[in-house]
Amino acid sequence: MFLVRRVFKAKARKVWEAASVINEMGIEYEKSGQRNESKIYVNAGTTPGEYGSIYMEWTAEVLESAYRGGNEIPSRIKNELGPMLRELVEDQSIEFYELFTPDKKRMPSK
Repeated sequence: MFLVRRVFKAKARKVWEAASVINEMGIEYEKSGQRNESKIYVNAGTTPGEYGSIYMEWTAEVLESAYRGGNEIPSRIKNELGPMLRELVEDQSIEFYELFTPDKKRMPSK
């Protein structure tokens, strides 16, 4: 099981608009069956941290490329939300983490 986190840097004064588009993208991926529910969290100046940071994270059983053969990116993302988001963010990256699950538990021997 993996945690996938997309990190976005919003353009000035565009944090909530960008977060709203990112949220809609998560809903579209969920409706298409390509992802489970995602969480969106932001720094819009009301909490410590880097202003304009937006995070989207979800869990996945396996890591797969969105561009893998036979995969269809939802049309609303491709045609509407993706282009809209590109106008609202100045940078983005992706992070991957393997989640600790009970089957991975390894206590030290005595």
